Amino acid sequence: MGSERIELEVEGRTVSISNPQRIYFSARGETKLDLARYYLAVAPGIVNALYHRPCMLHRFPDGVDGAKVHQKRLPSGAPPWVETVRVHFPRYNRHADELCVTHPADVVWAVQMSTVEFHPWNSRREDTESPDEWRIDLDPMPGAGYAEVRRVAGVVEEVLDELGAVGYPKTSGGKGLHIYVRIPPDHGFGDVRRAALAFAREVERRSDLVDLTWWRKDRRPASIFVDFNQNARDHTIASAYSVRGTPEGLVSAPVRWDEIADAEPQDFTIATMPARFAALGDLHADIDHHAYPLDTLLEWADRDERDGRATPPEDAQ
Repeated sequence: MGSERIELEVEGRTVSISNPQRIYFSARGETKLDLARYYLAVAPGIVNALYHRPCMLHRFPDGVDGAKVHQKRLPSGAPPWVETVRVHFPRYNRHADELCVTHPADVVWAVQMSTVEFHPWNSRREDTESPDEWRIDLDPMPGAGYAEVRRVAGVVEEVLDELGAVGYPKTSGGKGLHIYVRIPPDHGFGDVRRAALAFAREVERRSDLVDLTWWRKDRRPASIFVDFNQNARDHTIASAYSVRGTPEGLVSAPVRWDEIADAEPQDFTIATMPARFAALGDLHADIDHHAYPLDTLLEWADRDERDGRATPPEDAQ
């Protein structure tokens, strides 16, 4: 098995997959080759989610039951057609050349390098310091379940509708739910984070399930945290269509708002998503057509700060 390889043709490019029969997902026995074929099946969706974004890779060289490697820098040995984007980390005075997906073959090559999860920035290489994506992360505390996440999602949808913003929900691939909103790249990370916090506070006003207490240990155990800090610089979460490092091969799956009431996170796996994608296509395909300016949310942020509600620092929670 150690020397076995298979070549995949990916829209005019050839990607060689080593150890294609290595088991990556222990629940049903899907292999490295199955993972590559999954990403081919949802190729328009995963490329749309990652396109031109600096992307951190979560690699599992021995399958998802083994150790995970968080990889910012592009692994060595990339073909010449794989592109990168350089991002800087001022705190450490360092930089990294991260994967910048422009083609489905880039994703399949990353699978060859044992990547399971793709975690992009919410900005693009054209201006990495100006986010074009506002991310709403509904993160349940240990005493809360997906039923509570659903209820808060209903409030999020209500507030977005009132603002005139179009939200694109997806499962997290875990216990939570993410909603993405496209925004014009007119602000830095600090302002996008302030706007996200102002929105989260409005959701908290309307739902007794939400607890925005900054330190995790101080939150109510059965609450939902609307994690505005996911909009801070260099904070990443799994992209739409990214597989997660779970034995079942759960997927962070785009869903329609009217599906949230009944769908379960466990419904979306590398085994079920290809047929769903073939039937529905990319549910986030038109996200770029619905950019929402942050002016109103930044006014809310100014109001909150005048009322003495400061924005917490970007420290670990």
